Amino acid sequence: MAKERKASKAKQMIIDNYEKQRAEFVRKGYRESSEVFSVAKANIMVFVTSFPIALILILLWILADRGPIWTKDLNYVLVLALFLVTAYIHEVLHGVGWCLGTKKKWKSIYIGMMWSSLTPYCHCKEPLEPGKYLIGCLLPGTLLGLGIYLAAFLTGSNVLLWLSLLNVLGAGGDLLIAWYARRYRTGYVLDHPTECGFLIFQK
Repeated sequence: MAKERKASKAKQMIIDNYEKQRAEFVRKGYRESSEVFSVAKANIMVFVTSFPIALILILLWILADRGPIWTKDLNYVLVLALFLVTAYIHEVLHGVGWCLGTKKKWKSIYIGMMWSSLTPYCHCKEPLEPGKYLIGCLLPGTLLGLGIYLAAFLTGSNVLLWLSLLNVLGAGGDLLIAWYARRYRTGYVLDHPTECGFLIFQK
């Protein structure tokens, strides 16, 4: 119970910080645009964003004859365990990417857990330039999805192949956010603390 109260207090502080910065931008005359969507929409959009990429990677694997995709001795438990580990690393990499654009570096990054879905998440407490926000969005999928796929391709490991494909699918929401963020060159991006996406403020 104490742990839950502590988590709730920390999350409330993040929400309060978000609302305070939002109000300050409005007070200074910035125009607010919302690119926020629900976690449910992010999960559905995986079929539009990352699923086609996963299919292309499988096709490349087959055309290059890198080995069987499924084998009788494929350790599904190991693949799942590794994916759960990389799910947390995924959020850390968001923080690493966003640190490049923050003044307080890691102090501006919060990694928490959505207990209702047992899903870790990362939130940046500082406003970011659009390009730097984009880097943080794409870093996990690039390293854990395409990076592990490259390792799988070079070694012929179908364990690494499935790990990479799961990480590509896991980056579907990030790709959707990146698709929206790519349209902006100027302004300040404020990461949303409870939903997927961001607000952007421009003069």
